[in-house]
Amino acid sequence: MAATFPFRLATGAQAVESIDAYWTINEKSVQRHCRTLDLVLNSKAHSSPPGERHPEAASVFLDSTSPWGGFVLNLLQSSKRAGAESDIIAIKFILPDSAGFCVRSDFLHIRLAGCDPVVTHRGFLVPRQEIIPTTLPDSDLHASLLPEILSSAIGALHVKDLGSLGATEAELDNRLSFPWVTPTCPPFKRLVYVRGRYNLDHSARIWEAAKALGIAVVVIDSEGHWLQKPEWAHLREDFIPLNVDADEGLADRLVDAVRSYGKPIHAINTASNKRLVAVARACERLGLPTEPSEAYRISVDKFKQREIEPSAEVTALRVKDLQDLKDRLSSGQFPSLHYPLVVKPCVGWASECVAKVHTEEELIQATEKASDRHRTSPVGRSDVMIETYIEGPEIDANLILLDGEIAFFECSDDFPSTADHAQSKWEDSFQETAMVLPTGLPVNEVDEIRTSLHQTLLRQGFRNGVFNCEGRVRNSGMAYTIRNGVEDLFEVEQPEGKSKKPNFYLHEINARPPGYFGNVASNITYGVDYYCLDLLFAIEDWERIRALTQPFKKAPQWWLVITIIPEGKEGVMKTGDAGKEFLEKNDDLNAAVVDHMTWKKAGSRLQGPKAPQLGFVAYFSVASRKGRDEAVRLFRRVAREFSYELE
Repeated sequence: MAATFPFRLATGAQAVESIDAYWTINEKSVQRHCRTLDLVLNSKAHSSPPGERHPEAASVFLDSTSPWGGFVLNLLQSSKRAGAESDIIAIKFILPDSAGFCVRSDFLHIRLAGCDPVVTHRGFLVPRQEIIPTTLPDSDLHASLLPEILSSAIGALHVKDLGSLGATEAELDNRLSFPWVTPTCPPFKRLVYVRGRYNLDHSARIWEAAKALGIAVVVIDSEGHWLQKPEWAHLREDFIPLNVDADEGLADRLVDAVRSYGKPIHAINTASNKRLVAVARACERLGLPTEPSEAYRISVDKFKQREIEPSAEVTALRVKDLQDLKDRLSSGQFPSLHYPLVVKPCVGWASECVAKVHTEEELIQATEKASDRHRTSPVGRSDVMIETYIEGPEIDANLILLDGEIAFFECSDDFPSTADHAQSKWEDSFQETAMVLPTGLPVNEVDEIRTSLHQTLLRQGFRNGVFNCEGRVRNSGMAYTIRNGVEDLFEVEQPEGKSKKPNFYLHEINARPPGYFGNVASNITYGVDYYCLDLLFAIEDWERIRALTQPFKKAPQWWLVITIIPEGKEGVMKTGDAGKEFLEKNDDLNAAVVDHMTWKKAGSRLQGPKAPQLGFVAYFSVASRKGRDEAVRLFRRVAREFSYELE
């Protein structure tokens, strides 16, 4: 049915203003639940007196109140305002082939992120909307049928030019070849979200996912939280002010809040590490879906995680506090230690108070700092884990566990932190500096990581969920070295006959999605949204989980480096928005940055690199389709040239 049908599109009301146009319905694709209609417009309008007709072409009136008409009209208006070089506007409409309901209403927005031929796009669906397949007449098509056909369109794409229409077909096969239509309407669910995150910049995708899935969200957080304010009421159904301190009474308070809410609650969820156990316990008491609270209890305790790992080669021990360490050192009851060692709080996150030490004096200093981190907080923990420092490339892995099997897995490289360097001081941190997606490790090492993490999660007691994991590959065939002026992972020569089999050493399992910038990076690189899936696991929507764990057919779509700008010094931020100002000054870098956020804006307090709670100024995700080398060079430039002023 790939025939061209010319016509004129009438855009005026009083005088007849029209533009030349033609449309084509493309052949079906067996790889997706849709076909497409291409609409090409010449935005240069013709004006005619009322009553004058154009017999050479049929005329179609543009109904700007319809979704497709509104999209076209916006493009025409934008073209006139912008003074575009070309009068040609090329649009591709998505026409559904299957009846049912959409798995999430904004799936086009999620799956078309970074799609090179597409200038802009718009979805026409609302949450839990029924999809009616496009019916094409058996007889010949003609212009008057266009409004009826486009009334069933679920979205539209504005592409760069005429040549991009064909390229976009291939991209749609890549991005939309997953079951985005489900035969039954997803039932309405209401979910309590505990701890509403720091601000909108740091949480927008959570609320967007909930809305697109048709899930009503009730936020529970402290009195005065930003989501309690009326201007943010559109992000949630309700807000319940509650003491959410991560103490022993949190589960009780959550149970009481859910029971006293006037409407049915179907799930409770959180992305807060220190509240995972309390949320799971509350769910168990209320009969709501959850993984075992005991599994979460193991996952939030670094020493409990280490205890169940089958690794006899590595020394790891727990001390109750600084005095316990001193007593054991002085009594000779301490095992033989081989420096350097790593000291960390048994309960902690974001590499806070984690240190590499080379001497007993440094061990004592680092243990004091780690022990004090949560001693007086609601967590109330002062115990510290001490373990051997492990050499080898560090990785960050995300995986989806579904009924005990890995449904999706991806791995990225963590560039060395300041503490990783041979001449590091004990005060230097393990805060991340950069992460590269996808990993540069060889396939056999990635397989080892995947297998090891799978077994770890099962040992901890998990069967389902989204997990963010960290660790190192010992005896790797790769190492960070500098070649041609660039530091990156490169293959290293192994002594003949002395090479050992690579194996994975776990640092930690986070039984929740990765941090915000990691979630966005994976989302736009692979097409998989961990926040969305975490919500679906909470309500046990297995059908939509299976659909939305499927990445692009040709994933990843690029090499991406998350560049993290740490707080290099202490003070008050003077620069208004250092990230925005940096990109405005560097157009070429701006073109390569696919996501960024400024965390510390004017007036914000920077604690500096020695603070117990590590922070960052901004992050930038730079991407390249040419290769990893270019992506790494771009990140190095961002890290080198980014600047800000303190008062």
